[in-house]
Amino acid sequence: MAKAIRQIERIESNVKEERAEDLSAILNKIADNREAIEEAIEIIEELHNAEVLPALKAILKTRQKVGAIAIEQINQPGMHNVIKNAMTMFTLLASIDSAQLQQLAGGLTEGVEKASESTKQTEDASLWSLLKATKDPNVKRSLNMMINFLNGMGEGLAKKQSH
Repeated sequence: MAKAIRQIERIESNVKEERAEDLSAILNKIADNREAIEEAIEIIEELHNAEVLPALKAILKTRQKVGAIAIEQINQPGMHNVIKNAMTMFTLLASIDSAQLQQLAGGLTEGVEKASESTKQTEDASLWSLLKATKDPNVKRSLNMMINFLNGMGEGLAKKQSH
C-alpha cells in the first residue's frame, strides 16, 4: 500500500514569472498574427483620419442622450411606416434574382443617360417622330419589357384582390 501523505508542499506562484509567461504568450500571438494586426492598425488609422473614431467616441460618451434621441425619433408616427417599408423593400430585393436585377439595372442606367441627353434638345418630339421611334428594335424591346412588367404586376394585383 502507498504511504499516507503527511505534508503538503505548497508551490507559491511567482508573480513576476506569471507576468513574464503572460507577456511571452501575448508576444507569440502578436507574432503569429502580424499581418492581421497591421491591417487592423491601418483600418484604425483610416478611421481616425476620416474622423470616424472621434465621432464614435463622442457618441459613446453621450450614448444615453443619443439613445434617447434615437428612441424619440423611432417613436414618431411616420417612422413606423418607414421601418415597415424598408423591411418590405429588403424582402422585395431578396426575392428578385440578382442576374435579372443586374440586367434591369444596366438597362435602367443606359435609359437614364439617354433621357438626360434628350433634355438638352430644344425642340419637342412630334407625334410622327414618336411613331417612327417604335420601329427601333431597342424601343420595341423596352416597350415589350414594360408591357410584360405591367401584365405581371396586374396578375399580382389580381391575386392579392382575390385573397
